[in-house]
Amino acid sequence: WNPASVPRSVWRRKSTKSDPLGRSFFICTLTILLLPVLFSYQASFTGNHAPAVKIIAPSDRTSYKAGATIPYQISVSDPEDGDSKYDEINGKEVVLEIKRLKDNSGIKNPPGKNDPVNDPGLSFMTVSNCFNCHNFNSKSIGPSFFEISKRYPATKANIDTLSSRIKNGSSGIWVKEKMPSHPELTAEQINATVRWILKNSAVRDISYYNGLSGIIQFAPDKKGSYLLTAVYTDHGTAGEPAKHLKGFDSITLELK
Repeated sequence: WNPASVPRSVWRRKSTKSDPLGRSFFICTLTILLLPVLFSYQASFTGNHAPAVKIIAPSDRTSYKAGATIPYQISVSDPEDGDSKYDEINGKEVVLEIKRLKDNSGIKNPPGKNDPVNDPGLSFMTVSNCFNCHNFNSKSIGPSFFEISKRYPATKANIDTLSSRIKNGSSGIWVKEKMPSHPELTAEQINATVRWILKNSAVRDISYYNGLSGIIQFAPDKKGSYLLTAVYTDHGTAGEPAKHLKGFDSITLELK
C-alpha cells in the first residue's frame, strides 16, 4: 500500500466551526484505507506455521567405524507448539528414521528433505499418544513395535485382532498393565496404524527411533552410507487442530 496514491483531499482535515465532523471524517477515511494493511499484517502472525527441525549431532557427512555407538540430538522449534530447548516439545513425537543406502550417493550429494513419515499410519502415530506407551525398538510400558511385528505377521486376521484391541483396550496380552481403549479413534486411523506397525517395523535396512536425543547402535556388519532424517509433526492450531504441518532435517553418515 502506497500512501502517495491517496488523493491529497483525503489527507486534508476539514474541521472548522461550520464543519465539526471534519475530524471524524478524516479518521473514518484513514481507517477504511488501512483495513487491508491491518488484515494482511495480522494474517502473517496467525494460522499454523511449519516447525523447524535440526539434527544437532552427529554432524553431517561424518565417517564412523562399523558397529559404532553414536549419540544423536535433535532440536525442534514451532511457533505454536513451543521450543525443545524450553522442554515444550514432547520428545516422543520426534521421529528419527535411519535408512541404509544402496550406494554411497547420499554421501556425495546433499541429503534431501524428503518426508520419511509419508505413510498415513506412521503420520497419525506421530500426533497420537502411541509413543506414550510404545517405542520403535525398545520395551516401554508396552511392547515395542518391532516385537509386535515379529509376533504378528501382516495378515488380515491379525490386523483385525490388533485393531480391535486398540479400539476396545486389552489386558494380559504382553504385560500386566492394561492397554486403554481408544474410542476417539476412527477405524481408518487404527487400521492404518496397525498396517504400518506390522509391515514396516521390521523392514531391513530401515530403523526408527523416537526422542530428541538417544543412542544409535549400528551393526558391525552393516557398512555403507546411511541417511538420517528427523521429523516432527505439529499439533495444528486451536481453531484447526487437524491441520498438521511437518518439519524435517536430514544428514548422511558413512560407516567403514
